[in-house]
Amino acid sequence: MLSCVFLFAMMVVTFVDVVGRYVFLKPLPAGYEIVSLMMPAIIFLALPLSVIRNSHVTVDLLDSFTPKRFAEYRAIVISLICSATMALLAWRLAIRSRDQHRYEEVSDELILELWPFSAAMAALCAMTAVVFLVKFAHQIHGLRPIQDNTK
Repeated sequence: MLSCVFLFAMMVVTFVDVVGRYVFLKPLPAGYEIVSLMMPAIIFLALPLSVIRNSHVTVDLLDSFTPKRFAEYRAIVISLICSATMALLAWRLAIRSRDQHRYEEVSDELILELWPFSAAMAALCAMTAVVFLVKFAHQIHGLRPIQDNTK
């Protein structure tokens, strides 16, 4: 839900920037920077929920080559690989956040500290890794898959 708010806000910022630029010859100051900071927010805020809902993009290149009896094992391995990948990404983003904090990195125009953004991305990646681990545990123990009951 929060990613939808950011998406709407990004749309408004882009609209105001374009109208300001072409109608009034005065673009929105730092419009590009605001959109650049909102884009990862949209992506990383939606990531854990998209995994819970199984609404993320999947590629079925191996489905036609893999026998049906191995489909469950393949899903288990994929969940484990995705969890490890998200954990690695969270770790690297946490290191990046620490470095940004240590060296006091700020954005170009708004002079915003950058470390909170990368720290939030690291936390959301870690959350997504945990969701993949829970899916993995459910698959290992033969439990029914995680479902979103908020509908």
